[in-house]
Amino acid sequence: MRSYIGILIFTLVGNLLAQQRPNVVVVLADDLGPGDIGFYHRQRTGEKELIPTPNMDRLIAEGMRFDDAHSAAPLCAPSRFGMLTGSYSYRNYKPFGVWGSWEKTGLAPRFTTSGKIAQAAGYATAFFGKSGMGGDFKVVDAETDFAWKDRYKKYDLARRTNGPNQWGFDYSFELPSGIQNHPFAFYENGQWMPLKPDSEWKMIGPKQNAYDISRKHNDLTQVGDSNWDPTLAGPLLAEKAKAFIERQVKTSPTQPFFMYYCTQAVHIPHTPPKELNGVKIAGTTPGPHGDMIKELDAQVGVLIQTLEKAGIFDNTLFIVTSDNGGLAADPEAEKLGHDPTNGWNGLKGAVREGGHRVPFMATWPGVIEPGTQSGETISALDVVATLAAVCGQEISRNQVMDSVNLLPLLKQEKGAKGHAVLVHYSQGGSAALRQDEWKLHVYGKNLTNLKPKLLYNLESNPQEDESKNLLNNPEYAERAERMLQTLQECIKGPTAEL
Repeated sequence: MRSYIGILIFTLVGNLLAQQRPNVVVVLADDLGPGDIGFYHRQRTGEKELIPTPNMDRLIAEGMRFDDAHSAAPLCAPSRFGMLTGSYSYRNYKPFGVWGSWEKTGLAPRFTTSGKIAQAAGYATAFFGKSGMGGDFKVVDAETDFAWKDRYKKYDLARRTNGPNQWGFDYSFELPSGIQNHPFAFYENGQWMPLKPDSEWKMIGPKQNAYDISRKHNDLTQVGDSNWDPTLAGPLLAEKAKAFIERQVKTSPTQPFFMYYCTQAVHIPHTPPKELNGVKIAGTTPGPHGDMIKELDAQVGVLIQTLEKAGIFDNTLFIVTSDNGGLAADPEAEKLGHDPTNGWNGLKGAVREGGHRVPFMATWPGVIEPGTQSGETISALDVVATLAAVCGQEISRNQVMDSVNLLPLLKQEKGAKGHAVLVHYSQGGSAALRQDEWKLHVYGKNLTNLKPKLLYNLESNPQEDESKNLLNNPEYAERAERMLQTLQECIKGPTAEL
């Protein structure tokens, strides 16, 4: 009898501990700048926002916002590698990421992933949306890697052989290249999910993939589902994510989960749905870019409402950030004062601040104090180390090299710090080192033979005005040399502990 009671108590305590471990939801927006969010527009202009984002505004009000937050890279593919692994993409065998769906996945075996970390801790894991890291499609009836020369004639488009399910996610509902590139199709757990019973593979032209809207000069014709409709991508992602949460709560109520939700918004083509979750979207803002921002917010709303309805929102760490800086605003919205960069110089792709400054907000009721703000320098890379800390998993600096645990900052612990240094690396050899208020721009192909170009103090020169370049000022020569040496050290080894 005593043995039975002991087992019962052990089981009850185990279930209680499992229930207490928080769920983690990370929403990665595509091309969202901080100024795209209503809160920051009101803060910057003192006027009502042009594009309403009530759900993200709510997260800011009920949690912590980071006003010195940066993406893992200024562009999509390398940033997604960093978000998944907690390491800069230049450490991988594809230093600037994998851009083609038919290329070998851009993830060397030595790296762990957020999915694998959560899995090891006993979490259920799920991936939704754009992966943007290649995927190892194979030749039909063979295991030979595809060659580009084969085009689409021999692709086994029905299966993905190296994607989210191999990266540590139990369930995946994926757009390999978002809505902007082939294949224009959804994959569920690595298998093509036909959009309708009569779906088949065909070449999708610009009228159907909507590139005649966003790139009238680019006649983009690529392979996809014959029933492809980019306006339905966001609603379908939200629907699938909602179903996962409901299924998880019903079938495994004591098992925590990690959801990595990579929305297609707000990347081009800008194809907003008519409505999402009862919210009218298309045509409700000054332009289609604004409509996509509103759609993104509605997707966030679906996730929040589903968690609340299931009674688990209060036990969920919920994070929203972006893969890089924002896009140019719609012309009409720009005239009216909308600025995706929130006043910074540069857009997506630039190593200037506007290219990698991103929104970063986190809520966790009872743990994160509502309405708090941090001015510490952080990176989207930090999601990985933070997840590991929440899950109670140890991570190796040989695997997770550049990610800082944000829990001490989120809990406002005394002495908590962000990054001492950040590396920004973009195409064409442009790179920069951020250290406190200082920023050194350099040039060097593949981060070799680095040559200093510009030195700025961001406190006195936040716009990175080249007329105020301090590099050739003898007073700052020693600082520039030290920063160059620091950058070279960052390229060789981990940065998270500097």
